[in-house]
Amino acid sequence: MTVVVDVPAKVADRLNTVSTTRRWYPFEPDVIDWSVPLTGDWAYVAAGRSIFSASGILDRLEPADRSFVERWETTQFMRNVAHGEHLLNQGILAMLWQVDPYDPSYRYLLHEVAEECQHMAMFNHWVRINADIRTRDAGEGAWSQAVAQFTQDLATRIPEAFWVNVLLFEFVGDESNQMMRSTPRGDDGRPLHPILVQIGVAHTSEEARHIAYARRWLHEGMPGLDDDQVAEVQRLAELGAQAVIDRRQFLPVHYSRQLEPYMSKEEFDSARGATPASLALLSQLKKLLDEFEELRVVSSEAMRRWEDAGAFE
Repeated sequence: MTVVVDVPAKVADRLNTVSTTRRWYPFEPDVIDWSVPLTGDWAYVAAGRSIFSASGILDRLEPADRSFVERWETTQFMRNVAHGEHLLNQGILAMLWQVDPYDPSYRYLLHEVAEECQHMAMFNHWVRINADIRTRDAGEGAWSQAVAQFTQDLATRIPEAFWVNVLLFEFVGDESNQMMRSTPRGDDGRPLHPILVQIGVAHTSEEARHIAYARRWLHEGMPGLDDDQVAEVQRLAELGAQAVIDRRQFLPVHYSRQLEPYMSKEEFDSARGATPASLALLSQLKKLLDEFEELRVVSSEAMRRWEDAGAFE
């Protein structure tokens, strides 16, 4: 089976050039200075982006305790995003078995894998230097292998559906990283830790290329699908979008015993549903889904159902 690349060669060539000439290697000191100490003097979540931003929980904490809770949240987020990048890479690597190696997109997809590996290493390094934060109790291993196998099959069988899932994942992570770059202060006015600001710059700069490539594939590829293929893309896209709507964010969903000194599980669960970050994310999701509706990636019926239910409010 051969995967037909729908992205024009000139677009892939342009992205190849940019990936070659402007790399954001996270272990170069002028990209990220990992030596800045992780003290209780900094904010660790951009203003309005914490799951606790509107809860009042952080306001009652001493600055050092507040820093710990924010650092816990960010570290869980980094773990989650690294898992998502891993699954994305597995889909691309499966696709590369079936793409013509002389097509410029073959080289671009290799660039994307390399960049995503760098992002995984970057996120993992944050987790490693925050070794006091426990990140191994969230149960990802129970479902990750099945999702990986599904992702690899989807990437070669109906690439448009794979790129839809990529965009649904990338836009969530990208939206959060954009805030780390553009809002370098926390809710309490303290400066955001410099490593996080630098991660935001490095990640969003390269993700912009990945998002552009996925979007172009959809714009070129969706018109060529038959009705059955469109129906499958819509089924999977609507399932993925509904998951984002239900979850309302890509931030931690599992309560940890490390939070017991600062809040109860009931307070944690309540805070997750009322953060300003979730409203901002849903607003961005609506823009993406409007584009998906125009491309027939999601059906008009699904969009009206979400709108009527107030899903984006």
